[in-house]
Amino acid sequence: MEGPWSSTVGRMSPGGSQAIKQAVKVDAGATGRPLRRDAERNRERILAAARELFTEQGLGVGVDEIARRAGVGMGTLYRRFPNKDALVEETLLTAVGQVRELAAAAIAAEPRGQALREFLMVSMTDDTCRWAFVSHRLWTGRTRAAVAGEVVPLISTMFADAQATGAVRGDAVLADLIVLLRALRVVMELSEPSTGTWRRYVGLMLDALRPSEHNSPLDEPSFPIDWLP
Repeated sequence: MEGPWSSTVGRMSPGGSQAIKQAVKVDAGATGRPLRRDAERNRERILAAARELFTEQGLGVGVDEIARRAGVGMGTLYRRFPNKDALVEETLLTAVGQVRELAAAAIAAEPRGQALREFLMVSMTDDTCRWAFVSHRLWTGRTRAAVAGEVVPLISTMFADAQATGAVRGDAVLADLIVLLRALRVVMELSEPSTGTWRRYVGLMLDALRPSEHNSPLDEPSFPIDWLP
């Protein structure tokens, strides 16, 4: 479960975690300067381990366990990431990058109007994307800005293409889709990926957006897009 990061870090790495953080200077992994090749390898190993463990156990996993799976010491971890908040944020940012790549690939590969459905189906089966999608931390700080700046424009393109080809009703707007995706997060939290339950609700969501003679008019205003995600 998500909780106060400072207490989580302190609890998971007792007897010296604060001393390590004070003694170790944060280097290029957090400052943005180019990393040496070995330092970059360590950083990638830490991020990979964090992504795996966050997916498996949630954000309550301890940084000592992340360091152990990455095969690095606590000092190395804290040189890359000064605290658990920074590690969670960077892991989410890499996940946002993966979502962006999946969206771009769907636009490039799929016939116009079909990319949106394909993107949703593929991204929901990807462990990293799924974990990021259900994380409440995705919608805060730098990750929110990355979603808004890098992912939402691509979703907007897919949505507009789907409308232009008749796959999405003309009176729906992008904010409607974003709200429905946020609601879908509840299903993702409650179901296991292997059950495929989420496919049922993605299908229902897309059917609700499809034009039909049975559609009721959407007379009420949607959420302003700048309130989302």
